[in-house]
Amino acid sequence: MLRLISLIFILSLTAISLSAQQPDRPTIDALKIQLPTLTDSDKVTCLNRIASRYTYAGVIRSDSAIVYARLAIEEAQRIGFKRGLCRAYDLYANICLQQSKPDEAIRYFRLSTQVGTEIRNDTMVALGYRGVGQSLWYRGDFEEAIPTIGIAINYFRQLGMKRDITDATMTISSIYGNQGNYEKAFEIAQEALALSLEIRDRSNTVLSLVEIGKAYRNIGDHTSALDYYRKAAAWQPEKVYWAYRHLSQSLGDLYCDRKQYDSAWYYYQESFTGNAASKSTKHRLAEYYYQRQQYDSALVLFSELASVLKAGGEGHIYTYAILGLGKVHLAQQHYRQAKQYAEQALAWSTEKNARLNKLHACELLANIYDSLHQPTQSYFYYKQYVQLKEAVLNDQLKGKLYEFRRIAEDEKRLAQIQLLKQEKQINEQELKSNQWLKNILLAGLALLAFLSIMVLGNISLKRKNEKLRTDKIQRDLELRTTELEMQALRAQMNPHFIFNCLSSINRFILKHEAEKASDYLTRFSRLIRLVLINSQKPLIVLEDEVEMLRLYLEMEQLRFKNAFDYSITYNNDIEPANILLPPMLLQPFCENAIWHGLMHKEGHGQLSVAFNMQGSTLQCIISDNGIGRARAGEINNSSGEKIKSMGIKLTADRLALFNEHRSVQHYYKIEDITDAQGNITGTQVILEIRYKEYMNATI
Repeated sequence: MLRLISLIFILSLTAISLSAQQPDRPTIDALKIQLPTLTDSDKVTCLNRIASRYTYAGVIRSDSAIVYARLAIEEAQRIGFKRGLCRAYDLYANICLQQSKPDEAIRYFRLSTQVGTEIRNDTMVALGYRGVGQSLWYRGDFEEAIPTIGIAINYFRQLGMKRDITDATMTISSIYGNQGNYEKAFEIAQEALALSLEIRDRSNTVLSLVEIGKAYRNIGDHTSALDYYRKAAAWQPEKVYWAYRHLSQSLGDLYCDRKQYDSAWYYYQESFTGNAASKSTKHRLAEYYYQRQQYDSALVLFSELASVLKAGGEGHIYTYAILGLGKVHLAQQHYRQAKQYAEQALAWSTEKNARLNKLHACELLANIYDSLHQPTQSYFYYKQYVQLKEAVLNDQLKGKLYEFRRIAEDEKRLAQIQLLKQEKQINEQELKSNQWLKNILLAGLALLAFLSIMVLGNISLKRKNEKLRTDKIQRDLELRTTELEMQALRAQMNPHFIFNCLSSINRFILKHEAEKASDYLTRFSRLIRLVLINSQKPLIVLEDEVEMLRLYLEMEQLRFKNAFDYSITYNNDIEPANILLPPMLLQPFCENAIWHGLMHKEGHGQLSVAFNMQGSTLQCIISDNGIGRARAGEINNSSGEKIKSMGIKLTADRLALFNEHRSVQHYYKIEDITDAQGNITGTQVILEIRYKEYMNATI
């Protein structure tokens, strides 16, 4: 993912400080006419105004802006005008960011902060800290950028600068998105939206809605992302050109993801509004050309970005540019150049702890070594890629669960409000009843006693009914939360499984084994059809689950040249067509047995799957005659990587949810198989599933 707001914050912070001082806002030409007649501090102020106009006057002209900012610095230093010097430093630093020179920008922002501290101007100190934090973000120092921007937010709170708080909050949300921390990105983007709506700020409302849409796009929910982009468009962002540019970039990215290239092209062209030299938009266009396989056009833009950004120290987009060069050279079979760019990207992302960039770099290196027929190196980077991919999927899951929890909490709050309203109505009815009783006292003690009993009984019954309704609402909320968690966990299984299958097909193709690839692809198409059908169902019959498992095992037999056999048996009186269980429950355990047990075995392997009925529980025993857990762990450690199976973890979590229990170990156990002499002869997994019968579930 790229930096998300680019020059928006630069433009807004210069506009804020000028708006209070220059209500008439003279044009650039008018200021240039005044300039020769001015001296001393008035001249510095005029130079600063001209420089600031060039940075946000509808069309950014940073080359002209930096000339006047430099003149303002020199004149302010000559006459010792510190307030004007502080403003000139701030302008110069912002222009450096426009020109993709974050290293130089950091230097001048710190000078601005230093002078602002000397003259006790907290506003300029706050803007300086925010500028340093934003420059660190552009440079790729994410972990240092967030606390620096946090210092600026504290200053803004003390000064009551709510709009700047919103700007800075959105920057932090974008940084968390770049890091892959989607839960925090969601949370902080919602805070920014609440702040912008509170102060009725059109531009920041648009930007906040776009940020939330991007967070949804990052976790793969394109429908919700498009919904938030449309909400942003309803605020007429074209009236604020930098907000409109940001929305256009985001829409272009979304349509590119969905392969609607005509729409993507239109919005990318719109995103050049006000800044024809936008580097973030140029990078998006380069990715667009790459996806369309227009490699020459992509190569030109990636090369231009890499050349410009490296000199200024802007590491984040620079890394994506060299990754793009690596991808293009790989597509053109220029393996030496592709490898060089991929290794540069990996070194930078490792140094900066930029997980998403590192993931893309490892994937690219694995593909390059695969193309060079160097399986050892390819497998080394492929394992790193899988480990990082599983971590990203886990963060995507956290982001989804955060949103599910937020929705559930909103529903709970609405239910509580409704209950309060109902209690208020009851209280009003009680007051009316009490008044009525007072009037009835005049009619006689006997009638009063009778009516009191009736009223008290009625109130007691109402309270009991309200309590029953409250308990039912609470149970419904808990059930809804559990269902949402089950959906989220099941949603992660399919990408994990499909990714592994596609990798196998890719290896057959790269090895030029056309018949095996065709056979494998035929089986895979059947399997994926079943997966697509069954993944939409919360429960499927055991018969369908076993059919998917057979297809998968046949594919793995073909892949490993029949290095193992398998068997699936039913013990007791089992009717597979009448037993319901969650889909894709058994495949991850069989995959684990093949990859970690049988793949390293010398000789022929055997995998068995046996089903037993034990009362209301279906027991599934998956056993293999592989090398055992200890030996598999040694092999894994010797490879220099420790990879946890995301599929096993997700399946265990799904099994615990389905069994309506949070103790995963209670329903899942793995142990070694030993012979009479105590030697390890294999591994077995025992699953305890509280199944549901088909007839009962459909009644």
